[in-house]
Amino acid sequence: MKKSLLALLFTGLFTLQQVNGQQLAAEKTVDISGKANRGYIGNVERNDQTREVAVTYVTKSTNSKVKFERYTFDYDLNLKSDVVDEIELTKAKEKYSWFKYKGEAYVVEGLTASPNLTGTFVIKKKQVTYSWNWFLLKYKKTTKTLEKLKFEGENGKNMYYISHYENDSNGDIVALAGEKGNASKDPYLHFQKHHIFRVNGSLQILSDITVDLGSPHKLLYSAPVTDEKNPDAEQADWVVVLAPMGGAGLGKFQAADPTQYTVLRISPEGKIVSQSKFTTKAHTWTITGSVIDGSKIYLYGPGYAKDVAKKYYDLAYFPNEAAKFTDFQLVRVNATGSDFVSVTSIEEFTAKARKPEDQKKLSVYNGKKVDIRDLTIGSEGQIYIIAQDFKTQQDGPLIYTDLYLFQFDQKGVLQNSFGIDDDSRKGAIIGGGVADARFYPSSSTIFEGKDPSFIYWMQFVPHSTKCVSETSGTVKTTECRPLKYPRVIKLDATKGSFVKIEQYGNGEYFLNEDFPLVYIENNSKIIFIGETKSEKGLWVGKFDPSTL
Repeated sequence: MKKSLLALLFTGLFTLQQVNGQQLAAEKTVDISGKANRGYIGNVERNDQTREVAVTYVTKSTNSKVKFERYTFDYDLNLKSDVVDEIELTKAKEKYSWFKYKGEAYVVEGLTASPNLTGTFVIKKKQVTYSWNWFLLKYKKTTKTLEKLKFEGENGKNMYYISHYENDSNGDIVALAGEKGNASKDPYLHFQKHHIFRVNGSLQILSDITVDLGSPHKLLYSAPVTDEKNPDAEQADWVVVLAPMGGAGLGKFQAADPTQYTVLRISPEGKIVSQSKFTTKAHTWTITGSVIDGSKIYLYGPGYAKDVAKKYYDLAYFPNEAAKFTDFQLVRVNATGSDFVSVTSIEEFTAKARKPEDQKKLSVYNGKKVDIRDLTIGSEGQIYIIAQDFKTQQDGPLIYTDLYLFQFDQKGVLQNSFGIDDDSRKGAIIGGGVADARFYPSSSTIFEGKDPSFIYWMQFVPHSTKCVSETSGTVKTTECRPLKYPRVIKLDATKGSFVKIEQYGNGEYFLNEDFPLVYIENNSKIIFIGETKSEKGLWVGKFDPSTL
């Protein structure tokens, strides 16, 4: 296999402009060793007591050893120490609990599930291979489905597939399946009487819980979701949302009330953590994300409020990806019921749209499909949802455009809809165009300062890309990763206005993908973590919101 590194940073004709040219509170670059340059940042730690932050690089030393290079700075970004630790790979995890590298490649065998042509629940063996990519600095996962396994009896051939959750750490699956009834007497029992069961690689049923909803229900949403209050848990809980069915074909089996939705939270062990009901205010609801915060579950996405009391999910329902929605629903459920269910019309998003003073057109959510991403819960319970618009191309990847920040109060009522143009620019065309920075989404997070009136929208915007090509025989593949710079937007959350916009890095420094920043001094300030344009140096920059 022949590999060639493209050492060009594809920026096209783009020159990064500082909006106001303000400097960071402190900034430092440190030359790193050639070994560290070929490795990756494995961990960033802060210690408010000693007022120090440590950045640790990980590199392969030999086939049996790994090297850790730890750069420690004080909070003024003076380099305090540079320590190298070479250790056997087998002992590294004992000393460094965060160390996830397991060698160049490893294989995990487990299970997967799917329906057959009649919808019957089928289990197959799978083989997951994890191969470390030193360019992307992460494992690439490839899955190979193997033979079908004989899984019959009470929990096999009598089950209708609905959804499942794969635990790649141990190969288990947790499944949601419907119990098949008599075709003439109870033809829709499999949409009503659900089983949650966990199966291991030996096809042992480790748990089986029955959930009878009393009437047919359609699966709306299914995803593993990390608990914000336990972010380091090895496995996430599984969130499932089911909606009442009705309409043509169901007749007397139709659910009594189309607005009573059910939310299940299921542990990796296949146990029900909570089962909640809430009254929806939107139908044809496309849930785009969820967040677990202790005993609370947030669910959000677009839908339609009109005629909600009449709209069931029928047998033929399938989400329309091209739909233009009229409303946006935000829900918070607890262990037994709901705290609030709110619906915001697209007209209200327009009425509460906010833009920077020097931006000509409003960047406003209009109900068409956008990339709706993270939900953040503020210190006082306020809710922020981040989204990014995009354009579709007939024969190419998505082009990401405007960025949105939806600000809701503690009961899900929209306060402001902030919108700003994306600042990524067209780059070089290579490997099918993957070097164009516009093909990569910006990422964002919300930072709260000491003054509750202001919030800071921390955006990590693709400036350019770095690519590597591999040739295997006659096949050449190119992989690129975006190089992102920090853009900080100060917002007045009370008045609903853009206060100031700053960009840092000057096109010379770019954020680390896994550890772009670390909070310091009781989460009142930030240190950006990144690299120099040449990738031969570590860049750290201190951001103090009181100076913006």
